[in-house]
Amino acid sequence: MKHFYLTTLLAVLLSMVGAKALAQRIYAENADGVTIYYNFINDHTELEVTYSRNNDYEPSNYAGKVVIPESVTYNGTTYPVTSIGANAFERCQGAIKVVMPNTITKIGNRAFAYSNGLTSIVIPNSVSTIGSYAFFLCDN
Repeated sequence: MKHFYLTTLLAVLLSMVGAKALAQRIYAENADGVTIYYNFINDHTELEVTYSRNNDYEPSNYAGKVVIPESVTYNGTTYPVTSIGANAFERCQGAIKVVMPNTITKIGNRAFAYSNGLTSIVIPNSVSTIGSYAFFLCDN
C-alpha cells in the first residue's frame, strides 16, 4: 500500500515538472503576421526562437520569409530575442528566407540542418556563437 502511494506521488510530481516545461514555450506573430515560437532562456529574461512542430519527428513548418523581431511582448513584459535555439528550423522545407535582428548573439546546434528550402539567411554581426551542424546539409 505504501508503495502505491509513493508511486502515485512520484507520478504526480513528474507530471507537474512536464507541465512546467511546456509552459515555458510561447508564440507570437511578427509584424508580417508569421507566428514564431519561443522558449524562455537566461532565468526567464530573454527568448530564443524554437521549432514550430509538435515533436522531434515532424519538420518545422515555418514558411516563406521569416523576420525574427528584436523583442516580443508577452503578458505585459517585453523580452529581447537573443538566440536561435537548437533545431529551430531543422528540416524546414517551407522557409525560404530568414532575417535575424541585431539582438541575436547565438545560433544553436542544428538550427537550420536539413532545411533545403532555405535560400537566403541574414546573419547579423552580433552573432558570436554558431553551434555544431547549424547548417548541416542545408544545400541551397
